[in-house]
Amino acid sequence: MKSEIHPKYKAITIHFPNGDTFLTNSAYGEDKLYVDVDFRKHPAWTKKGVASANASNAKVSKFNNKFGSFDFSSKTK
Repeated sequence: MKSEIHPKYKAITIHFPNGDTFLTNSAYGEDKLYVDVDFRKHPAWTKKGVASANASNAKVSKFNNKFGSFDFSSKTK
C-alpha cells in the first residue's frame, strides 16, 4: 500500500445557523465549518414531510409499490 495517500483527519467544529456547535473528526481543510442547513432538522434525515411529498408523485409511488419490499442489504449466506 502506498504511504501518505490517505487524508489527514483532525478535529473540526461544525457551526449551525442557530448557534449550536458540533465537534467531529474530518479531512476538511479548516478547523471550523459553517453550514447553512441544520442536518438534524432536514426532512431527509428526520423523515418528516418526505412521505407526503413522495405520495404526491405518481412515479415515485408506483416505484415504491413495485420495489418497496426489496432488501438491498449485503447479507450473504
